[in-house]
Formats: sequence, structure tokens, C-alpha cells
Amino acid sequence: MMPQTFTLQEEQRLSEVCNAVDSFQADRKKQLTDHDRKIRDLEVERLESVDPREKDRLTAEIRRLSQYDPAKYLVPFEQGQSPYLAGVVIHDEDPRIGQKHLLFGKQSLMAGSQVIVVDWRKAEISKLYYDWEEGEEYEDDIGGRERFGMIEKKISYGIRRRELLTIQTGAGTLKKTDEGWVEQGRQNASAVRKESVGDHRMVDIVSLISREQFGLITKQHGGCLYLTGGAGCGKTTVALHRLSFLLFNQPELFRPQRCLVVMFNRSLCDYIRQTSTDLLTNRLPVDTFHSWSAKALRSFGVAAKFSACQGQGLGSLKKQAGMYHALVEYVRVTKAQDDPFADLEAFYNRTDLLARHLSDRRQIERLAHSGAKLSGAQTQELSFDDSGILLHLLQLRCQVEDVYQEAYGWYDHILIDEAQDLSLIELKALTLATTKHRSLTVCADEKQKILDFVDSKGISAFQMDLKNQGLSSGELCVSYRSTAQIMALASRVSGRPVTEVVNEGPDPRFHKWDTQEESLAHLKRSLRVLLEREPKSLTAIICRYKGEAQSVYAAMKGISGVRLQTGSLSFEPGVLITNAHQVKGLEFGGVILWNPTRKAYPDTEIGKNLLYVVITRASNRLAIYHHEPLTGLLCNRSVEDVGICRKAVGDCGNKDPD
Repeated sequence: MMPQTFTLQEEQRLSEVCNAVDSFQADRKKQLTDHDRKIRDLEVERLESVDPREKDRLTAEIRRLSQYDPAKYLVPFEQGQSPYLAGVVIHDEDPRIGQKHLLFGKQSLMAGSQVIVVDWRKAEISKLYYDWEEGEEYEDDIGGRERFGMIEKKISYGIRRRELLTIQTGAGTLKKTDEGWVEQGRQNASAVRKESVGDHRMVDIVSLISREQFGLITKQHGGCLYLTGGAGCGKTTVALHRLSFLLFNQPELFRPQRCLVVMFNRSLCDYIRQTSTDLLTNRLPVDTFHSWSAKALRSFGVAAKFSACQGQGLGSLKKQAGMYHALVEYVRVTKAQDDPFADLEAFYNRTDLLARHLSDRRQIERLAHSGAKLSGAQTQELSFDDSGILLHLLQLRCQVEDVYQEAYGWYDHILIDEAQDLSLIELKALTLATTKHRSLTVCADEKQKILDFVDSKGISAFQMDLKNQGLSSGELCVSYRSTAQIMALASRVSGRPVTEVVNEGPDPRFHKWDTQEESLAHLKRSLRVLLEREPKSLTAIICRYKGEAQSVYAAMKGISGVRLQTGSLSFEPGVLITNAHQVKGLEFGGVILWNPTRKAYPDTEIGKNLLYVVITRASNRLAIYHHEPLTGLLCNRSVEDVGICRKAVGDCGNKDPD
């Protein structure tokens, strides 16, 4: 079929579905209005009646009609601006079905008895899209009957405000431009959609979920699912969609207000809150560990203020796996004190007990000294590193049958993202916050651990404990975010083998300048060109430190569309200047890595991991600007291995973020 004919058909299909949406909404409104009018008329009639028997009859009729209030079963269709995201054309052997075009979205849509759009979470039907590839013959149990047929076409749609913007099939991607529809070949569909609409938050990836991911999402498992895999393979995506699947299919077991999503930092929390309301509902809390732990402590009646200035230099001791084992022993051999701060102080003072599990005696003595300041005040100022220890101490003092809101035995399900950067005590505290069913989804990748003060043994011990409780695990092996060229460089940096990569793109570009002033001047010139050429794109300039980000931003003054963000991030088009620790878990169409020196990214495990994380934030384009010698992690790469093209910045007419 010619692309023009195909796109016309698909635009007509969207128009018909939008008409069906409008008809459904109008019919729903009419039914609600008619029902309300009937109730009001009966209430007026009852009010005017003087016959007690008639009043009783009218009251009974009002109660009967109220039981059939259409508002209870006619759920509003809330996806009217983007009614579907994926489609599959099947040819079933049953002549009563024959060829059929099924559409999938975030909400089902009916027109009378006809199904217009199927909710993707209805796995019995949607597996035709997710479990089978274009051109394959399917054989599946659907509705209790064996079905046989052919998958003729799988389609991913990009729709915004009822306008069809992108169509992706096995043959490639079609993108709508001012000049009409153009063929773009196989590309990163997520990135294409973002640049088409100028909105760089998490896109609806329902149509992009792979067979492997769908299998993990739809696991009907009440225990723990442990997900691992490299950058951009979809761990967080799978985890969020799995939680959505559980909420939809088992609402009596998984209540939104009794579920929790724990993210690495505030930027990620904001990102998920802004983009996942449809997926998780606005009643489901999304928090960092420290924000959640403060609420949990308040549930135990503990008023504490947290400060980054408290307990400096003791973070690595408190985050060691041995600290958890010491705490468990302390609770076993002591009785709870009335004052939780006194209990924590007593624990920190048990230096001999701590020494059995922790090796640094000097640090243990410092911990005991800092603990002496804890008890005696109504409100205490603690280090952030104390929050998990104090919370878990209170949890371990609880009885099995106890329930404390947000703190102990409370949550139906907890999703823990970037678990490798949490300590063993923090992971255990989250576990005990769930009900006895221990329903968890844990995402972790030890190659992306970027906090050097967190003991890496913790995540390994946590995983082993979960295995003993019937852990189900899955490794995601396909990279969907970054191009093969970017992943090749990331692989060389991290030492991780190159996995299967879906997308191709330009080579990473290296730009060396003699001085910082020269580098900044060329960067400023290139950003002007980039913003004029690609006004809907989002590029991140990632510096190692906040101070560097502030200096680069100061040098870019006068360029509209450039912003400094070292706290919460926004995802409007333009150029975002930030620091490395803020971008964990995020993605950008283009990344400019600023001056990655040996000091910034040393040849250590954490240095490798942080550079790997920064490189893999780029979905399509990566450039490296430097005026000092590069870190050895980049200098030691093989050009043949990673296919890098060195080129000066003078060529601003290309499509890379120079």
C-alpha cells in the first residue's frame, strides 16, 4: 500500500474514532441528565404528597433508581485527545472474524456493543499485539477458545490533540510535517514523538512495549519482581506498567492510595508525577526514600528534622550492609526504649556490637560520639543517613500484626527504582512497609550505581533474601533509548558487553579546544544554530558539578531557550544545563557532555558508572566538549570498537548538537 493511501486511511480511522468518542460522551451526558431529572421529579412528587403510603412508595422508587445510577457504570472516556496508541491488523481463520483492525489505548471505548478501543491491560486480547510479530501466524487462547490466524500489520501511533503525527510499522516511521507525510525509516519512536509535539516528558509507550517487556508486566505475581538490565532497556517503564496492570486487573488487592513508587531523586519524582497520572492515577504517591521515610517516622509519632550538615563523614558507615546486621542483633538483645531517639543513641553507643559487623573502629567511635547528642530534645535534627536506620529500628520493634500508616504493614505494593543506590537498611525498611504479602517491584542495575558511599554488598544481600522468599526476576536485554553508536561508546566505558540495540544514529562527536573561553564561545555559537534549526528539540548540557553548570549557564546568557536546572527539571523544548547526578533515569534527544576530565570521571567503579549513566541519557545525539585532557575512560576507547567520528565544530549545518 502506498504511504499516501495508508496515511489517508489512518487519518480517516482517527476521525471516526474521535466521532465515536464524542457520541459516547454525548450519550453518557444525556443518560446522566435523564437519570438526575427522574430523581428530582420523584423527590418533588414525594415532597408534595400528603399520603404516607405514597411517600413510602416514592422513597423506595428513589432508592431503587439510585442503585442504577449510570454514573456508577458509565465511566467517562478521558483519553479523547489521544484515544488509541497502537493497532494490529489480524486475519483470523474464523470467517466470522476474518480481517480485523484492533486498536489499543489506555482506556476501552465502546459504541453500543461494538468495541472501538481495547484497554492495553486486557492482556487476553492485547497479547495479539505484544506477543506476536508482523507476519507471524498466531495460535492463542482468547475468550476460552483457540484462535488461529496471521498478524498482518502492527502499528504504533503518535496522536496529540486528535491529530495523527507519527505512524510506525515494521517498514519504518512516517512523520507528519508542514509539507505532508515523510518517510524516516526505522527510528526511536519515543524520541520522534517528543520532537514532533515539543513535549519531552515521558511519552505514552503502550505501543512500544516489547514482547519481553509485556511478559514481565503481566506476571500475575503477588510477591517480588526483580528487574535488571542496562540503561534504556525499559526497567522503569516495565515496573510502572506492571503496577498499572495490577491496579487495573486486581483493584481489590492493589489500591492506589496503598501503593508507593520510590524514585532516586526529586527530578525523577517530578518526571513520573507529571507523566504517569493516567497510568497510576493521581492518588498513588511518588516519593524519594528520604521524603517517604520522614512521613513514615511521623506515623510512628517521631518528629525529626533532617540536615545534610549533620553526621558528615559517617554516611559510608551508616550505608554499609553490616549496619543492618548490627541493628538486627541490637533489637534481638535489647528492649525498646520509650524515646526512639534514646533507642537510636543506645544503638550507636554499642561499639562492641557494631564492631562485630563493621570494620572501621575509628568511624564507629565517631558514630557513638554523634549519637550522644540525639536524646533529650522534643524535635531532633538528624542526618539524612539516620532516617532509614531510625525507621527500621522502629519497624523491628513492631509486632507482626501491627499496621502503621505509610510505615509498617501498610502498602499493597511498592515499586523501588534505582535500588542499587539504596542501602540494605533502606531496602529492608521499604520491604517491612508492605503488607505480609510482600508485593514489590525492584529495578536495579549495579553498573549504574553512582553513590560511592553506599555499600554495593547491600543490593546483593537484598536480592539473595528476596530469592529465599520466592523472588521472580527478569533481565531486560534490548536497549530502546540510545542508538547503537552511543551504546557502543557506553559499553567501552563501562566494560559491559554491547546488548541488542534497536536504533541507529550519528556517531558521537568529540570537540577539543585549547581554552575554556574558546570552548564556551563555540558552544554558544552552536546552540544558537541548534535552537533555530530544531525549535522543538530538547538538548541537555550535562556538567559533572553544579558549579560547572552555573558557569556554563552564565556564559550562555543572551540565548533564548537556554535554562539552568540543578534541582527539579522541566521538559519543555530548548537547552537544559544541569549536573550529572540530576539526570539519573531521564532521557534527552541530544546530550552535550561538558569537559569530562579524569578528576570528574576517575577510572574507578563509581567513575565508570557515572560516565555510563551520563552518556546513556542521549537517545539520538551525543557530543563531547572539552578543553582539558579527557578522562582515561574515554581516551582508552578504540575508534574501531565504538565507531567514533572526530570532527571540529565548524560544521554547524549537520544534525548533531555541536
